[in-house]
Amino acid sequence: MSFSKLFEPIQIGSMEVKNRIAMAPMNMGYTDPLGYPGDQVLAHYAMRARGGFGLLITEAVIINPHAWYGGDAMNVSQLTDYRFYRFWSKVVETVHTYDKCKICIQLSPGWGRQGHPPVTSPHVYPAAPSAIPLHIDLRNLMSNKGWETQLKKRIDTSFAGGIDFTELIKMPDEMYFSDDVQLNLKKMVMGVSEELYHIIWREAPREITVEEIVEMEDRMAAQAEAAFQLGFDAVELHSPHGYLIHQFLSPMMNKRVDDYGGSVENRARILTNMIKKIRKRVGNDKPVLCRLSGADLQPGGATHEEMCQIAALCKDAGVNAINISQGSYQTSGSTFAYNGEGDFSKWAKGFKEATGLPTIAPNFVTPHAALKAITEDSVDIISLGRQSIADPFWPVKVKENRVKDIVKCTRCQQCYAHFIFNKWLHCAVNPTAGRERFFPDLWMKGSKLESRIAKFKEKAEDLPQI
Repeated sequence: MSFSKLFEPIQIGSMEVKNRIAMAPMNMGYTDPLGYPGDQVLAHYAMRARGGFGLLITEAVIINPHAWYGGDAMNVSQLTDYRFYRFWSKVVETVHTYDKCKICIQLSPGWGRQGHPPVTSPHVYPAAPSAIPLHIDLRNLMSNKGWETQLKKRIDTSFAGGIDFTELIKMPDEMYFSDDVQLNLKKMVMGVSEELYHIIWREAPREITVEEIVEMEDRMAAQAEAAFQLGFDAVELHSPHGYLIHQFLSPMMNKRVDDYGGSVENRARILTNMIKKIRKRVGNDKPVLCRLSGADLQPGGATHEEMCQIAALCKDAGVNAINISQGSYQTSGSTFAYNGEGDFSKWAKGFKEATGLPTIAPNFVTPHAALKAITEDSVDIISLGRQSIADPFWPVKVKENRVKDIVKCTRCQQCYAHFIFNKWLHCAVNPTAGRERFFPDLWMKGSKLESRIAKFKEKAEDLPQI
């Protein structure tokens, strides 16, 4: 079977991507607690560049310097000011030593209601469009086989009340939300992990002020300009999955009555203002991407039709491509670590018709499903998330007709479980994941840096110690 269509180049703004295979943005937790990307971050990206990905999209990188951004529990990378520039420039420089590999930085103003107070400022609550607390429905999370497996390893299934997970998934709303069941669930989860407890039952955020919104718009533009000056090939606005920008877009999460709430245009205002302000700083050619959920997947949330309207507004403001996802933390079972592959491609046609822009869709394991998305589902670039962790060399193996050598992601969700339970992120099928910095032999070979280092070493051979 020919997979040659996966290796056709594509133009996004002024950027040509050498093939149709991107690495999806994923926060791995490899950054230090202060937000500086170190050697493991560099090696993680270098390994995927060596593996043949045409485009690497970084994890969500915070541009918000205030404690209320809400995401420090994930060791989030930062790009708030010049102190972080030289560290990111090292990553960009390294990625660019691999043949035509491009790197896009995903920029975020914060976690909003999905965040919680930082360790150093426990009384500073995250800011969100409206003071609506988050509650994750465990039934949704447990409907995902991988999550069920990982949580069963960590949680006593015969918790107080005598309800096991199988019964929990089938439980009707009236019983699930009863005081007794909720109390038992809280006791059970708190007994396993305080962090998991706060993920499922978040504290109410405070409402963000208009002055703070405008500050975030201005900061997003300033750091996008800085990213291009550092050598990044593109920037992407972090607008899906129920994070701060997405919360503005959703009528379920945004109950404001000012210029940033109500109509679709008002709810999208923070996002379109960010895009316009970026364009004012960087001009019309630089590639600016926007990641959007196809729909909220929740009653009262943004529908796909509304998200298509928002995508069209983003295009008018100056966006070059739409990167697709779906849902939010409230629909974690289908949003994060979906069981199968290709499910997110269903939104591509709507976004394509609304904007005419290139689309990027994640969630693939096999090249066969990836090829189908490119040829049949209005997807222009496929992206690999967990599969890129399981096998960084997926693209080159497909191109070299070594599909049988691909190490497949089993959807076990160990990576997510390690991340959530504050452990170093490893992969169940790839022993080098999370340890890439110890294996430069795997990612240095083939880079331009390798040949330069070899020439330098030749001129230092057999020198005596003096």
